[in-house]
Amino acid sequence: MRRYVFGIVLVSMLVPAAAFCRDFDREDVERQMAMRDRDMEFQNRQAEMDIEREMQKLELEQRRLELERARAGVEDDDDEVNPLLLLLAVVHILVAIWVHMDIRQLNRGSGIWVVIALLAGLLGALVYAVVRLGDGRPAKS
Repeated sequence: MRRYVFGIVLVSMLVPAAAFCRDFDREDVERQMAMRDRDMEFQNRQAEMDIEREMQKLELEQRRLELERARAGVEDDDDEVNPLLLLLAVVHILVAIWVHMDIRQLNRGSGIWVVIALLAGLLGALVYAVVRLGDGRPAKS
């Protein structure tokens, strides 16, 4: 029985060793190494492309943010009062006040001239002055 067990142990030790020690074909090894090199090169290129794609995404996001900031800056400028518009509004109001005071001083005319002076500004006051001069009646004191 000991011989039988000893034989089985000896055979079980020699079979894997024989399978491991078989001659490998040198071309197969070189082909496998070449395949591994190609796989590594492919993985490196794929990683570089992924990095490049991520960089492009970041650049696009940065440009989008810059555009949003620029649009927000333009919108903020719209909120400011233009000094020229403010001056024109003041002139319209002063012309309307002058027309109103002149109408009250003469005790004639109507309030429509005040509205025209507010809307048309200096042009409305000029039309009022022409109509007033064309009336020919002297001013009352």
